[in-house]
Amino acid sequence: MIREVGHQTAPTAHAFRPGVPAAMERDAPLLELADISKHFGATKALSDVSIAFEAGKTHCVLGENGAGKSTIGKIIAGLYPPDAGSLRLDGRAIRFANPRQARAAGIAVVYQELSLAPDLSIRANIWLGSETGKGPWSSLDRRHEMSRVAEVMARLGLDVDSETPVRQLPAGLQQLVEIGKSLMCSPRVIVFDEPTAMLGAVEKERFFSILMTLRDSGIATILITHHMDDVMRAGDRVTVMRNGRHIESFDLDGSLDGDDVLERLTGQRQILQQRRDNHAPWGGTLLEIDVPAADGRRTLAIRKGEIAGLYGVLGCGAQELIEGLVGLKQPAHARYRLEGKAYQPRSPNDALRHGVGYLPAGRQSNGILPQRSIKENLMLTQLRHISAFGCLSRSAENEHAAQLLTQSTVKYGGLADSIESLSGGNQQKVLLARAMASARNFLVLEEPTAGVDIGAKQQIHERVRAAAAKGLTVLLLSSDLPENISLCDTVYTLYQGHVVNRYDKPDESCQAHIVGDVLGQQEVTT
Repeated sequence: MIREVGHQTAPTAHAFRPGVPAAMERDAPLLELADISKHFGATKALSDVSIAFEAGKTHCVLGENGAGKSTIGKIIAGLYPPDAGSLRLDGRAIRFANPRQARAAGIAVVYQELSLAPDLSIRANIWLGSETGKGPWSSLDRRHEMSRVAEVMARLGLDVDSETPVRQLPAGLQQLVEIGKSLMCSPRVIVFDEPTAMLGAVEKERFFSILMTLRDSGIATILITHHMDDVMRAGDRVTVMRNGRHIESFDLDGSLDGDDVLERLTGQRQILQQRRDNHAPWGGTLLEIDVPAADGRRTLAIRKGEIAGLYGVLGCGAQELIEGLVGLKQPAHARYRLEGKAYQPRSPNDALRHGVGYLPAGRQSNGILPQRSIKENLMLTQLRHISAFGCLSRSAENEHAAQLLTQSTVKYGGLADSIESLSGGNQQKVLLARAMASARNFLVLEEPTAGVDIGAKQQIHERVRAAAAKGLTVLLLSSDLPENISLCDTVYTLYQGHVVNRYDKPDESCQAHIVGDVLGQQEVTT
C-alpha cells in the first residue's frame, strides 16, 4: 500500500502550454526529491539531494559514473527506499514499498538494460505487469488486452504484428516495446535511463519524436544520460550531479551550447567529439572482408594499426559481419581473410585462439558475470596465460589482473570485490581491458562507450588510439555517429546488407553524407 506522509494539500498544477520556453513562468513541480540521502554500506550514493521535476518538461540529469544519477531513478521507481528525505508527488510526501506501487501512482521507468521477456510476444511484453487479474485463477480479457496494446503501439508508431516474439526484433524496436510497457500505467512521470545508448541515428530520431509527444501531453519526462547531443536535442532543464550531490540545476533556454553544459558538468571547457588522428604509419593489410555492394562485391581491406568503423541503421548487415568475425554466427554473404589466409572461426573460442579480442554490446546482458568478482570477470579469457599443466598460478593471476586494471585506470577496492560494486563506466573499462588483452591480431568493439560518462568515454578512446598506434587493428561498430567520426581512420557505410561508401579520415562535413548513405538517399560512389 502507498503511504502518504503528512497531510499537505496538493497544489493546483498549471496546465502545460506548448511553446512556452522552460525559462519562463515556473510551474509548481509535479514530482520533487526533498533532501534525499542514500547509503550502500560505507558508500554514500546520495547526500541531501533536492530536485523538482515539472509536468510537460524534459529534465536531464547529468553526472559522471558514480555521481548518483541511477540511484535517483531507482528511488523514484520504488526500487530503493531513501534513507533520509522524502519524495513528493503533487506536493504530498509519499513512500513506495516497491515498483508496483510507483506504477500505480503514475511513475514509470524505461531502463537502459531492457527488462523484456524475449520469448514472449510484443503484446505479452507490453501487457506484462499490467494485468487486471493477479490471482492464479484470474481470467484474461484477451480482446481488451489486444485493443489496449494496439493503442499503445499506434502511439509509438510501432507497425509490427503484436504477436511477433520480441527476440526477433532489432534493438531499436525492442526499446520501443520497453517504452510501450511504461505507457500501460497511463504515467504522469517517465524516467528514461540512457535511452539512446544502443540506438542508431534513425532510431534516435524516432525516440526523440516520441519523447516530444509525451512531453507535450503534459508528462514529466526525466532523461538520465551521458550524451550531450541528447541533452541539447531534447532537454528543457538540466541537473548536474557530482559525487552524490546536487551541484546545480538550470534551464536550457538557448543561451547555452553543449560546451557550456559540459563545462558546468566537468569544471573544464573542452571541445566535444574533437577528431584526433592516429599518426603512426599503418602496416600492410591484416584483415580482408569480401562483402556485397550495390555494384557487385567489394573487399574491405583493413590495415595493421587502422581503426575502421562499420556504420548503418539497425538491420544494415554490419551486425552480421561482426558476428561472423568473432565466431558467433556463420556469415551468409561475407568471406574473410586474415593475413592472406581464409578465416572462418567456428566459435568465439576459435576466434580467441586466432587472437581476436571482442567487446560485445550490452555489458549487463552480454558482458559481465554479475555474481563473480572483478578478477574473475577480467581474467576469463586469460587463464591459459597464467596456468601450467591445467593448474592456475594465483599469484600470477593477481599480478596480471592488477596490472591490467592499472593500465585501464579502473577505480576499484579489491580484486575479490563483486564486478557489480563498480560504476558502469568502470565495469566497461574492465570489459575493454579483457578484450584488449586477448587481441593479438585485431580488436572488435561493439558500442564501447554506451552508458559511460564523458570522462570515461575519453579515456576509452585514448586507450583504443594508443593500442592502434602500436599496431593493433580495431574494428568499431557504434551507433554513435560522432564517435565514428572522432575515433575512426576509415568509416564504411552500409545499407540493406550492402556497402555503400568509404570515408577516409572523416570529419563533421561528412555527417550529412553518411546519414544519407545509411538511409538509402545517396548515390553510390567508388
